Amino acid sequence: MTDRLGVLTQSTEFNGIDFVEIADDAQTSLLVHFLNTVPVAGTLSGPSPVRITGEAGVPPVDVLPVADPADWSTDDLGRPLLRVRTAVPGGFATYRLRIASGVLDSYYAEVPFSFKARCPSDLDCGCAPRPCPAEAETSPAVDYLAKDFLSFKQALLEYSATAYPQWVQRSEADLGMTLLELLAAAGDDLSHLQDRIAAEGSAVTATQRRSVVRHARLVDYEPRPATSARTLIQADVASAPLPAGTLLSASGPGDRPIWFELGAGMIDPATGGFTDTPLTVDPRWNAHHRCDDSCPQGCARRWRILPYWWDDADRCLPAGATSLWIRGHGFGFRDGDPATGGPGLALLIDTEGEGPLDPPVREVVHLTEAVELTDPLFNEKVTRISWSAQEALTRDHDLTRTHLAGNLVPATEGRRYTERFVIGPHHGGAPAGAVPAVTRVGPNASCTDPRPVHSHTLSRGRLAWLTDPAREAPGPEERPLPEIHLRELPQDGGTQRSWVWRRSLLDAARFERAFTVEPVRYTDLRTGADRLTGVPRWEYDGDDADTVRLGDGVFGERPATGTVFEVTYRVSDGARGALAAETVTGIDPAMEGLLLSAANPFPTVGAAEAESLEKVRRNAPYAFRSRQLRAVRPEDYDAAAEELDWVLDAGTAFRWTGSWLTVFTTPQPRRTAFAGTAERAGLLSLLNRRRTAGYEVHVQQPRYAPLDLVVTVCAQPWAFRGEVVAAVLTELGTGRRADGQPAFFAHGRFRFGAPLERSTVEAAVQRAAGVRGVVSILHRRRGLVDTFEPMPETVAVGREEIVRVDNDPRSPQNGSLRIVVEGGK
Repeated sequence: MTDRLGVLTQSTEFNGIDFVEIADDAQTSLLVHFLNTVPVAGTLSGPSPVRITGEAGVPPVDVLPVADPADWSTDDLGRPLLRVRTAVPGGFATYRLRIASGVLDSYYAEVPFSFKARCPSDLDCGCAPRPCPAEAETSPAVDYLAKDFLSFKQALLEYSATAYPQWVQRSEADLGMTLLELLAAAGDDLSHLQDRIAAEGSAVTATQRRSVVRHARLVDYEPRPATSARTLIQADVASAPLPAGTLLSASGPGDRPIWFELGAGMIDPATGGFTDTPLTVDPRWNAHHRCDDSCPQGCARRWRILPYWWDDADRCLPAGATSLWIRGHGFGFRDGDPATGGPGLALLIDTEGEGPLDPPVREVVHLTEAVELTDPLFNEKVTRISWSAQEALTRDHDLTRTHLAGNLVPATEGRRYTERFVIGPHHGGAPAGAVPAVTRVGPNASCTDPRPVHSHTLSRGRLAWLTDPAREAPGPEERPLPEIHLRELPQDGGTQRSWVWRRSLLDAARFERAFTVEPVRYTDLRTGADRLTGVPRWEYDGDDADTVRLGDGVFGERPATGTVFEVTYRVSDGARGALAAETVTGIDPAMEGLLLSAANPFPTVGAAEAESLEKVRRNAPYAFRSRQLRAVRPEDYDAAAEELDWVLDAGTAFRWTGSWLTVFTTPQPRRTAFAGTAERAGLLSLLNRRRTAGYEVHVQQPRYAPLDLVVTVCAQPWAFRGEVVAAVLTELGTGRRADGQPAFFAHGRFRFGAPLERSTVEAAVQRAAGVRGVVSILHRRRGLVDTFEPMPETVAVGREEIVRVDNDPRSPQNGSLRIVVEGGK
């Protein structure tokens, strides 16, 4: 293409018109600008060298003669200027000014302009170039439904027949057919990849756990991973202390052992470091005497800590007891240091079943006091141990079949492993014992900032996650913690640094040494010598493994090239860890000299498989709606209070206290009659986060409605009156019935505002052995009335009150119960 304007601007022989300027507001004086310095004056030809013509249908504008030399001048660059005058101004049309001159180029001898150029306007004065119509092209027909190899091959065959009609050879051995099939195969792979990516973009169609987890997190739903079992181990030891992490085992299906490690967990949730503190044990707290040559045959069943009863007529340790006498001295219970077994020591109270098929009755208590005394009558050394009322026994224990044992240590299912990986060096090889980390381009990367993301797949199995040990089973809102520790090994005289786990790297600060764990597997496809020197080739699987992922410099610190990491983690068998009592008995051969025996007196808890993808898809869209984080109505405050583990029930009332509404919430504790100061403070803090703005919240102690009852029953002819009274008192008591269920007036059976119904009382009395029928029930509200009245169908109480009949002579203000028996013996 010729640059005519550029050539003409540099010419010394020819000139041209650059533009026309409207020189005055009357629009009758025009100033013509030229392109270069070649003189134009004196080269005009013809009687009318300057003409102004309009568009089709627009009359021309008359130009006054150009005769005065003053009409010619030059600009600052020496280019000619010509002043042209018209008799009248032109209209709003576009006009063309043409000058007849021998030095003006024929193309640039005329120029379009407008007389109204000086008029004010908000529009752009530039004109858009007129588009040239494109040449009509014949595009081949495209089958947009082609999605697999055969359909792609057919589409390419149809296109080639149109685009290359001279190619008629369709043999499979032909080079063209080979290339065509290669393109079809590549299209098939890309089509499959598109479908897979599109499927992972929705929680409904995603098949990889990593994708489903990320979708669920968008609505603050955390899918539960496979969790490890927890249990309590009673150990007999030869000496102390016992190292944390000692291996135990249980036989699992298929003769594959299920491993357990002693300790509450490998990682301290508060610090993120190892919890390798030795476990406190003592041979004096063993369950059995140790066998040696001096022991009689069968001494392995001789219990070391046995209860003591003062009289054969009193050999039952009743439910609700908080103390016990044991035989002997020198157990080390008196030492005030908890590390050596003083107050706080856990003891197992184990009562064998009455028959060979009856299950044992076992309870764990933590000592608060141990006093060594002597029975002066029999000169027997005895020790009195006590525990708190919160751990009062819930079952009766026959002391003749009971023994005690200490050395109760926690254990968690799984076994730990250690691996090393290095950041960056691929061609140069990795340090001894370290494998290269997986390096991929991170999100929001560019050519100048690739933002590499480094990962490492755990090779020994699925990562163990632990739930709260206070819970018997993982709850829907509980978030387990992983058993993994990552540390950066020192280099060039540096120091060792630990990296902290985050549930998501979005929670990590930019320079925080943080990592996360994702359900992803990367497999190195290299073989042979390529594994040491070649470039890694990774195969990706979004499930069936766990991978450590490090930060990218935006969310979490990006590790430097050459950094060596050591990761220690515990693998888990998930639901396989759900075992019965007395099954975790295998001892690591390396510990047989220190650990004599071990067994779990209770079944394991907390073992569960990972939440299924189908369950996540079903629950995640609704989970964030199921728990409201605000309290408006009284029942909202009740529901918020009942989220705390120690709250059994709650009642709320609004009262006008002067200038605003005040919320009074009363909790009913599960195990005690009244809440402690710390518990009430925690509840108040929770309610203050949920309350309505402008409301004030107070937490009160529960109010009880004590009742005095007189129950008259008719006994069976064969029943003794004393036994009938005892049976009725057991049914209507505050402990447990013979079948182990809570008695009628046991703590926690009545809720706030729940009335006492006569029919339920009669039904409970009728369950007592020897009762033929209920004659009458009299009642009175203690503190309100003095006389007894016949009990109506329903005894109503206030919204903030709880029915209470403790029948404790030491606290008559908490209600009483009197049984009158007619008939019988």
